[in-house]
Amino acid sequence: MKKTFVLGIYGNSNTGKTNLMIDLIKHYKEKGFKVATLKITDKNIAFDKPGKDTFKHGEAGSDLVTFSSSIETVFLIKEKQTINNIISNISNFDYYDIIFVEGANDKKTPKIRIGDITERENTICTYYGDFLRLINIITEKMNERVDKNE
Repeated sequence: MKKTFVLGIYGNSNTGKTNLMIDLIKHYKEKGFKVATLKITDKNIAFDKPGKDTFKHGEAGSDLVTFSSSIETVFLIKEKQTINNIISNISNFDYYDIIFVEGANDKKTPKIRIGDITERENTICTYYGDFLRLINIITEKMNERVDKNE
């Protein structure tokens, strides 16, 4: 059974986390991987806005709010969740080869550090702009996981 590889990226604001995520997504999609992403922030912000119908549904007590239009569907779970719970929920939608987590701060997820931020537990490397080197490190970590049947 295939298992999703989860990889975090962290760094201070404006260090290139989102640009790196975009490059990684494009690279792995071109290689045929099925990719999911997760953005985590420590800021006290919400995706949903007051006055919108979906916001009113959540205010009324709905635990799960779903919005669907002709171009997208969004699921809002009206509670903070751990990264493990979020990844489990993502896995319920479909199988993904890799999930990139921007802002990963948990101990379990392997991570890439950008910039001079304090190194977090389970950091596998610091990214200095050498994309090919980074891809090689990620590939090695993915292969280690497969070899260990993790």
